[in-house]
Amino acid sequence: MKLSPVLLAFSLAAAGLRGQADPWRQPVEPRRPALLYDRFESFDRSDGLPSDKVTTVLALADEVWVGTDHGLAVRRDGTWRSFTPDDGLPHRYVTSLSLDERGDLWISTLRGLARLSGGRFQVYRQTDSGLMNDVVYHVVADGPLVWAATAAGLSCLDTRTGSWALWDHENSIMHEPWCYALAVGPDRTWVGVWGGGVVELERSTGLWREYRDPDGEMEIDLLRDDGPIHDVSSFVAWDQGVLWQATYFGLSRYDGRRWRSYLAEDTGLPGNFLNHVSARGHTAFLAGDQGFAVFDGETCVRYRRAPDGGCEVSIWRDGAEAECRHLDTAPADDYVLWAQGGDSEVWLATGRGLSHGWREGEGAPSPAPDQENQDGNH
Repeated sequence: MKLSPVLLAFSLAAAGLRGQADPWRQPVEPRRPALLYDRFESFDRSDGLPSDKVTTVLALADEVWVGTDHGLAVRRDGTWRSFTPDDGLPHRYVTSLSLDERGDLWISTLRGLARLSGGRFQVYRQTDSGLMNDVVYHVVADGPLVWAATAAGLSCLDTRTGSWALWDHENSIMHEPWCYALAVGPDRTWVGVWGGGVVELERSTGLWREYRDPDGEMEIDLLRDDGPIHDVSSFVAWDQGVLWQATYFGLSRYDGRRWRSYLAEDTGLPGNFLNHVSARGHTAFLAGDQGFAVFDGETCVRYRRAPDGGCEVSIWRDGAEAECRHLDTAPADDYVLWAQGGDSEVWLATGRGLSHGWREGEGAPSPAPDQENQDGNH
């Protein structure tokens, strides 16, 4: 195991800069995914999943990978295959998934990090690698670099050399080392810290910047749009010049100049308790404890199960009354832990199975066209 104490010696700048691009540069034509889906299908243990509690999902061009609280599963050609600790998985509880440039799958669990390559698992733990802690909440593969947010700090593996870079509250600006999620963009890595807001690493210089809720109030958002809505970050995501912060107290959006805050009561979010956010263009896909929503900063489309088994859809627009619709099909559960959105479809990890939604006019694409930005990476 090789440990690198200095950022520049680790050559993060050369590996991850993508041409020194400005992460806040807005594209002329940002990607505009669909906000409205009208058909859903779901999968659970009866279909071959190892558990009904699905924790994460990664839909690729020809397969769908699913993490659960009892193992990993993949769907190919309509057939499910499961992986458990007996197969080499470091722990049964899978927290996130990411595909690297070689096509290897990286799996974060509550007892280490794993790399699935050629059908075999390679496990990384605190005792035999540069992993800061075995409790890994989020993994993002970005080029040759693999980033891991852990309960004791941030780790980054250069797969070309086997070298690790490590950060915690002692060698960075982090208020505390409990790293819950991360996002990677041009020359920047953002980390959602539990109780520490969002911290930003400029990889070319090794400099850190901290984004905290300026009012310091933990119960309410005292001043709107003054910074992150709360210091407890549950997830972060970035794409095309926009950073999103999900919290258990609402949602924040940052474009490099201004922070905006959003609450369920005035924007239609699926509750203020948000488990996950993914970004596609300037659109956020939100997973909460009261359903899921698609939000572009102006329009929010929220989905919740109806008593008859269908789905209640609420469409919120600035300055207008909410429009309500009813669908015959619905996601498996309103408790959603992960949402991966495509241009015309969405995949949801819920407490009662995996759900797949699409626009009926598009047919039922299965699986999604790619994994771009579905793990917090652009």
